[in-house]
Amino acid sequence: MSRPAPDDLKPRRTGRPHAWVATDPVEPLGPPEPVGDLIACHAAAGIQLRILDNPWPFWDQVTAGTVGFSGIRLRNALSRPA
Repeated sequence: MSRPAPDDLKPRRTGRPHAWVATDPVEPLGPPEPVGDLIACHAAAGIQLRILDNPWPFWDQVTAGTVGFSGIRLRNALSRPA
């Protein structure tokens, strides 16, 4: 098994693509493997995590800024409070 060749990947959208996707089926490199404590793994890598009861004030700041962003997982968040 091998990784998809770069030519097999296409941008998710035009302009500034935010993801590259395979357009043809690909075979996994192997079975899934446990990764252990994800919070500890992120901390060891120096990655800041924010666990928020209400992500909307933070998200409003993100979207008002100039940094590129994706909010794809916000669909899993609770609705914006009234």
